[in-house]
Amino acid sequence: MRIHQTVHHAVRRPRLVCSTPCRARHLLTLAIETSCDDTAVAILETCKNTDTGRASAVLHFHKKVTSNNTVYHGIHPLTALVSHQQNLASLVDEAIQHLPPAETLNAHDARVVTFPGTSAPNGPWKRRRPDFIAVTRGPGMRSNLFTGLDTAKGLAAAWQIGLVGVHHMQAHALTPRLVSALQNAQRDDRRPGEGPTKASAQHPRTHIEPEFPFLSVLASGGHTLLIRSESLAEHEVIATTKDIALGACLDKIARVVLPPEILQSAKTTMYGALLEADYCSIYGTRQSYGYVVPRNNDEAPKESKSKWGWSIHQPLAKAAGGAKRKSLEMSFTGMTSAVERILSKVERASENVSIEERRAIARDAMRAAFEHVASRVLLGLEQTSLKNPGSSRVATVVMAGGVAANKFLRFILASMLAARGYPDVRIVFPPVSLCTDNAAMIAWAGLEMYEAEHIDPRSIRAIRKWPLDELLSPQEDE
Repeated sequence: MRIHQTVHHAVRRPRLVCSTPCRARHLLTLAIETSCDDTAVAILETCKNTDTGRASAVLHFHKKVTSNNTVYHGIHPLTALVSHQQNLASLVDEAIQHLPPAETLNAHDARVVTFPGTSAPNGPWKRRRPDFIAVTRGPGMRSNLFTGLDTAKGLAAAWQIGLVGVHHMQAHALTPRLVSALQNAQRDDRRPGEGPTKASAQHPRTHIEPEFPFLSVLASGGHTLLIRSESLAEHEVIATTKDIALGACLDKIARVVLPPEILQSAKTTMYGALLEADYCSIYGTRQSYGYVVPRNNDEAPKESKSKWGWSIHQPLAKAAGGAKRKSLEMSFTGMTSAVERILSKVERASENVSIEERRAIARDAMRAAFEHVASRVLLGLEQTSLKNPGSSRVATVVMAGGVAANKFLRFILASMLAARGYPDVRIVFPPVSLCTDNAAMIAWAGLEMYEAEHIDPRSIRAIRKWPLDELLSPQEDE
């Protein structure tokens, strides 16, 4: 099993250069993300060698502010909206300071924007004007989306540049391609006359990876999707949850499993992350987790039985006599109910459950949920091969979205694919900083769509629900 852990270095900003003298096309965008509770802005620049097709990217600015929802123990829409209204303008102000200097353009290039000297001691200052504005159009909370979209329209109108409304889920799926481009720039970061860096010599790369087609698992607090990405704008949802998302399931489990003092002192509402952190403090290293792939589905329930007598099974493993085990349906509500039943047995009070048992419940709940996701990835690989025998083989699985930051999930997915006949499938995990909602992924998706000539009019509106199979023909909300 080839596991590809991408690493993003935010501090070091490499020069955007081509490795050999070439014709290069540079694109610059300012991107805005306000779909939920994160207010995020980024400035991304790409350089494409038109002779070789090699592309690289540099993040000139990347920052976000997350609304404080801890008092509500979950995301409160109005609180998130107020946070967007309070923070977006100041983030854009800060981002503009990081636009590349106009001196990087030739003297006759018109792509320059001049700012007054009210905040600069040396008078007016000039920066390169973005080629377009990228902004999350949907799906998400409608009012929150409009905060970002209206700001993006204003910038596009003021600077007389294009606008690209980005699908939030498409951006998550394309995140590993962003990381690939960022790493290309780091490999090219050398002074003229220097030889190739050690990294570039060992890992030569011409194209952005992963190449299409690939499978993506997009797991967050609001979505759990298994997607086959055939091309930039062709994404087929082949599996999804019929009830709550994986992230919401982990948050609900954390609320009943974690000791009250941990929940009360939490500075975030991402309780699923706290669940993993508490689990890791007891169970071995992140590399082992004490996990062994079940020998088969029939033996899994026996192997999962705890010393306290309870066991937590994979969702749908026993439904309809096991028939749903082979379906691409996902379900997580039963997981939360199972955990609640364990903690509310009539013969004992919940507050008397030991820390050891709580951690065991957390581990087994995560294990069952993650095995459920991994089993659907296996079915997806199998079924896409059968349905598309003449098409390109899926060689890569991408794990994206906020829950992708969970290293136990990463370990189980890699272990199950290796044990179930897919040791050569490459698994790609974006760095943790790019798993959760961010504007860098919006910038990259916007750049790819802009290069493919998908540009939106300034009359577009936010879309609360936007199926991926309607990516190019969305139905606007009434």
